[in-house]
Amino acid sequence: MSRVLAWPGCQNVRDLGGLPTRGGGRVRAGALIRADRPRPETVPALVRAGVGLVADLRLAAECAADPGPLAGSAPWRHLPVLRDEDDVLEEMGETLPAIYRAILDRGAPLFAAVLSAVAHAPVGPVLVHCHSGKDRTGLVAALALAVAGVPESEIAADYALTASCLRWEEHLAALPGEAARSRSRRLFAEVTAETMAATLAHLDERHGGVVAYLLAAGLSPSDLTLLRRRLTSS
Repeated sequence: MSRVLAWPGCQNVRDLGGLPTRGGGRVRAGALIRADRPRPETVPALVRAGVGLVADLRLAAECAADPGPLAGSAPWRHLPVLRDEDDVLEEMGETLPAIYRAILDRGAPLFAAVLSAVAHAPVGPVLVHCHSGKDRTGLVAALALAVAGVPESEIAADYALTASCLRWEEHLAALPGEAARSRSRRLFAEVTAETMAATLAHLDERHGGVVAYLLAAGLSPSDLTLLRRRLTSS
């Protein structure tokens, strides 16, 4: 069964359930869903899925400009992984691996807060999204899957699926000027398994791995246990 979900108004929705874990297990279906930002026409699909938490990773300014249909509702929480004073993604590096290293190194406590929220979420699937479901969502998904024990090759392969899900030319059309479009097009070409593999290698080399990174950032051992249980228990 395909993990790609055809939700109206979205292009990049995947259930992370079904991915294998070390030891022969699998991520539980419906535990964690990654997506681009929901639109009004997406709401019926969210209701049918029984989503218990919507983790909105966008900046406060993004949420103010485009609140989305769930802002202020019970399932919605604003859990940004960039601070408003940080540079925008496109100014944090010249390659996607460099950008991802900067996001992770600057925002470790923010990522820990997101994963704590996932661990303690109400019953039902957790939906994690940013704007296009590519960068910030991709990093949160990778961290969660690593905690669940998914092999790095599987994490990287799931990340790379975004390249075939997103209709990136539609996103480019909204950018001001050909220089911005050219840069964005070049970075989108780096949405590959190799980019995520390099990102996970950075966490290993600089922080001692995903678990050590999250513990140092403030995620408690009990939260790690809860997160693993949520993602892998039947």
